[in-house]
Amino acid sequence: MLAINSNNQDDNNENFHEKKEKRSFFASSLVTVLIIFIFAIASVASYVPIRNSYFPVEDNVKNYIESSDFIYNLTRLTRSLQQAINESSDWYEERYVDVKSVKYNVKTGEEKSLSNMADISEDQIKKEIKDSLFYMKATFDENGNPEIETSLGNKFDKGNFINNLTYSNNERLKEYSNLEVVYIIPQDFEAYDDIFTASMKDDITFPDYAMLILIIGSLSILILIIAAFAIPYSKQNEIGICRGFNKMFLELKFFVWIGFIGLCAIVAGIIGNSYTYYGNEIGRFIYDAGPEFYLVGIILTTILYLLIYLSTVYLKYIYHNGLKNGLIDNSLFGKIFLICVRKIRDTIKRLIQIDLREDNYRKLIAISGINLLAILILGSGGFLGFILAAGYSLFIFKYLLKIFDKAKELNDASSQVAEGNFDINIDEDMGILSPMAKNLNNINKGFSLAVDREIKSQRMKAELISNVSHDLKTPLTSIITYVDLLKNEDLDLKTKKEYIEILDKKSQRLKVLIEDLFEASKASSGNVDLNLENIDIVALFKQTMGELEEKINDSTLQFKINAPENKVLCSLDGRRTYRVFENIMTNILKYAMENSRVYIDITENPHEVSFIFKNISAYEMNFEASEIMERFTRGDESRSTEGSGLGLSIAKSLIELQNGRLEISIDGDLFKLIVTFPKTNKE
Repeated sequence: MLAINSNNQDDNNENFHEKKEKRSFFASSLVTVLIIFIFAIASVASYVPIRNSYFPVEDNVKNYIESSDFIYNLTRLTRSLQQAINESSDWYEERYVDVKSVKYNVKTGEEKSLSNMADISEDQIKKEIKDSLFYMKATFDENGNPEIETSLGNKFDKGNFINNLTYSNNERLKEYSNLEVVYIIPQDFEAYDDIFTASMKDDITFPDYAMLILIIGSLSILILIIAAFAIPYSKQNEIGICRGFNKMFLELKFFVWIGFIGLCAIVAGIIGNSYTYYGNEIGRFIYDAGPEFYLVGIILTTILYLLIYLSTVYLKYIYHNGLKNGLIDNSLFGKIFLICVRKIRDTIKRLIQIDLREDNYRKLIAISGINLLAILILGSGGFLGFILAAGYSLFIFKYLLKIFDKAKELNDASSQVAEGNFDINIDEDMGILSPMAKNLNNINKGFSLAVDREIKSQRMKAELISNVSHDLKTPLTSIITYVDLLKNEDLDLKTKKEYIEILDKKSQRLKVLIEDLFEASKASSGNVDLNLENIDIVALFKQTMGELEEKINDSTLQFKINAPENKVLCSLDGRRTYRVFENIMTNILKYAMENSRVYIDITENPHEVSFIFKNISAYEMNFEASEIMERFTRGDESRSTEGSGLGLSIAKSLIELQNGRLEISIDGDLFKLIVTFPKTNKE
């Protein structure tokens, strides 16, 4: 129950952390977008106050009235009014029909009049002129020659007005004979929406306003980029939207930018279609700066600033992860390009790499054919072919120079080997010379291995002779000593009997040592006759434990055995396998720490069965696991315990003769031995 609750608690903790990461992902992204949104609002909202400070509306109207665009539109209006009052239809332009921003009063000699003012009395006209920003009175005589009076004086280009009126054809002035025109620009001129105000917004203010927007945007973007670089990348990498943009394929980033540009184009098209045909609708949209301007401006500016911020963070991502991981591997085309480059490079490398151990005639023919084709192509290419041929020759020269340098390196290394210096290490990536480099390196490794083996063999021989001498000499010395003592005729019968018992014990010990030595020799050489039969190996092990029960009970060890209840059949020699288990258990009883536990686990799978023995050693095991299976090796270096030191060596040989394996591992004082036999399915 406690384990189940613990598992549930772990699952709950994982779910909690996952939910927390998701919340953190969205929260960090939302905060980033919100900050950029507020910054975009500040940028867009600053436009009108800055514009009004540097470009007052009064100056805009004044500059427009003094411009040639105003004169042009005024002449077009005059012509339109002349056509209307004289009821002529040879020229007509609808844009000048319903003008409100310019008040006019037109009269002819026939007492015809046309005006867009409700009251055209002299007193009212004088009042309008007095309150106006501009007025002009043009009086034409019988021949159409004008007399022009304006509030601008010399600032009004009268010649330009007349030329635009007649298209430099003075004969057309007669069309204006006896005509009197009065124009008045009211103080609220900028509030109207017609051809004159549209012309002012488009031609006079639009370039300045557009430049102001560009400057505000550039400064805001600069501040945004500086802030993006100032914030530590480690913090930015924790923001979900930044991580997502960084991992996004480069092509998808381009599509996002293209999509934003397309959105701007669509919005510009919608704005253009939402106004009349008076002029540039974008210019009027910027000039009026109404609610639509702020709505569109804030949305587009937020998207722009967000993309710029994310792109700046992506540049930092490239810097921290490297050009390859950050840029090339983050691009579909980059990955395809790298794959193509690798394929071409590998193909060329395989083509020019010649293995001296193989038959290379076909490869040489292919290389010669490619070389001939390259020469023919380069030779027919004119000046460009000459440049390419020079590059091709340089490539061949560098390749051959590289081969010569590697050949020299190989020659130097072989000279060292010839002088008896086998401590060499050569780079094996040498193209066609790689087999030679590998052979020289192998000479070094093979020689070192042979020396190590010889040293180990000599050491083992010395230890074997020492151990055999010691183990045989000890009982033999005792036998000789007690035989000499028995030669004394003064000994009583009881003492002689004790000496004879000692002699028997030592001779039996000597017999066991000699038998074990022969057994080990026969087992290691494979000169053992096996009587293989299908036996229940678990039952055989239990039988071994039963026969060793007295020794086990006399020891202070506690045995914990985990064995399967079912039969486990193996094709083995029962007597030899019994000897294996006996040797292993005898080894445990001799060298395991007193009052400790011994764990024996029998595990199986469909193909084999394993016996795992684990115990704590009573002696310090300051040797390799492989050494304990050498002949005459004991767990106690003092060799104070009885035994030949051949037990595990004999067990290992008998196990391997029956297609099994024995593995030993040492971890501090923990001694672990694993015996594995293949199973058989035959009953």
